[in-house]
Amino acid sequence: MDARLSGILIDRYEPGEPAAYPTLCKGRFEIDGQADHALEEPTSLNAIGLLPRLAEMGVSAIKIEGRQRSPSYVTQVVSTLRAALDSVHADAARFSPRPEWNALLARHAEGSQVTQGAFERPWK
Repeated sequence: MDARLSGILIDRYEPGEPAAYPTLCKGRFEIDGQADHALEEPTSLNAIGLLPRLAEMGVSAIKIEGRQRSPSYVTQVVSTLRAALDSVHADAARFSPRPEWNALLARHAEGSQVTQGAFERPWK
């Protein structure tokens, strides 16, 4: 399967290989003769483990992807993050993501893969 944006090939998937929603940041590009995800892996961002650090830095808003998602998806993701944020605000020093929060978010992740973005990515 070929993934294209505006007619430009950004990724190619083998038969049976899971395909992510085609966005430029998730495309595989040939770099020094190797096909790689140059910008970010095709996984969903799970920032629950980062919430205490984000709050400490003064972050006051988080963007939650909801475009082209079902009302059920938005409800479950927002309520999960609300519970996590309430826990951070109650006692940030003792905060620990609950397994059920991560399990729920993983159910909605692309290919059931999650990441904390640049916080986990080994830069090349």
